[in-house]
Formats: sequence, structure tokens, C-alpha cells
Amino acid sequence: MSERVLITGANGLIGRALVNKYLSNGDRVIAQVRDSNSISPRENLEIHSFDFSRGSGAELLSEVGQLDILINNAANQEVVPISEISRAKFEEILRVNVIAPSELSVAAKAAGASRIVNLSSVEANVAKSGHEIYGASKAALEALTRTLTNALAPVRVNGIRLGLVGGPDLTDRWPAGVTNWKNAVAAKRYASPEEVADFVFQITGKEFSYSTGAIFDFDGGKSSSAGW
Repeated sequence: MSERVLITGANGLIGRALVNKYLSNGDRVIAQVRDSNSISPRENLEIHSFDFSRGSGAELLSEVGQLDILINNAANQEVVPISEISRAKFEEILRVNVIAPSELSVAAKAAGASRIVNLSSVEANVAKSGHEIYGASKAALEALTRTLTNALAPVRVNGIRLGLVGGPDLTDRWPAGVTNWKNAVAAKRYASPEEVADFVFQITGKEFSYSTGAIFDFDGGKSSSAGW
């Protein structure tokens, strides 16, 4: 049965994989992007140009209408040393990474959604230098995931704490980071965006119908590693 799926940050690496996954399942995908030119029109794909740093998640949902699944994937991942970050930039990161998912989730329940997935990061535990505010925002998103489970019940709200994810060119673009990651995790590799999309798809399926309020580690073993 076809469902309506809202994917935020749909023009990013993971976002595009998510769009492809749900379209291939025959679902109707609503793609939020900041620039409508960054994603190509396709059958069963509804594109909404919307900037969470300027507008609320409730505003976007008023455009979307009825919904079955919400995937909060959009994120501001700017690297700004904490000693240099301005209050305005701090607030912008929180608006995109925490406030917008909260607004979207509340509005999604009113729109009929029964499943919500929030994408977090291993940096929610300990962030790398320059990612302190990003990491703090993802830690807040995980706390929000757990509390929304009760506030929005019976909507199922789950989170995924992602490790390093990249395309085949990541090693060429960031050789030191990839090497450090591979040396630190049991899987000895990073994940592809398609693998993330497959896991999100499973969590929104009937196989996980009893799961809510969970934060799933999808990090190649990073959660059992001392660091990278």
C-alpha cells in the first residue's frame, strides 16, 4: 500500500538515497529542500523548497497535508570552533537540528503520521573539534526522540545514531578521516547512504512495529570503540 513520506534534507547524500528507497517502494515522497533546483522532478515526488532556519516545521506541514511517515534528516553540520561561534549561528544550528524536527513531529501527528525517524550522529556522544554545537544539537535530538515517544503516542518515534557515511569518493576527499575511522571501528569501513536508507526503511516497516523510543546505533561498532 502506497504511503506519503516526508523526507527533510532530501537533496543531501543520505536524503537522495532515502528518496530513491521510498520511491522504489511505490510510495509518494515529499522532499524538503532549501533550493528546488537541487533535486530533479520525478514521478511520485513532491518537492517543497523550505528553509528551516527561517520558517517553522508547522508551516511546511501546512503545505504538505496528510502524511504517514516523517524522516527528520535535514541538518546543519557547519564546522565552527566553539570559541568563535556567534549566538546567531548557534541559534541557527539549533533551529534546523532540534527545533524544526520538534515542530515537524508535532504537526506530523496532526497530519496523520504514525511513524517518525530522527537521524542523529555518533557526535551526539562526543563531538570532534569544531562540531561541538552540532554534537550538542544531536544529543538534544536524541533526548527529544525519547520524550516525543510519550508525548505523541501512539505515533512510533525512533532515532538512528549514524557513524561515518559517505560515497565511494570519500576516501579521496578525506583520506585521514577515513583511515582514522576504519582503524577505530569493528566494521573497518564506513557506511553507504543506501545502507542508511535501507535501515530507515526497515524501521518504518512492520518488522519494527513494537519499537518506539529507541536510538539505534548504526555506526559499524563505534559505540564500542574508545575513539577515532
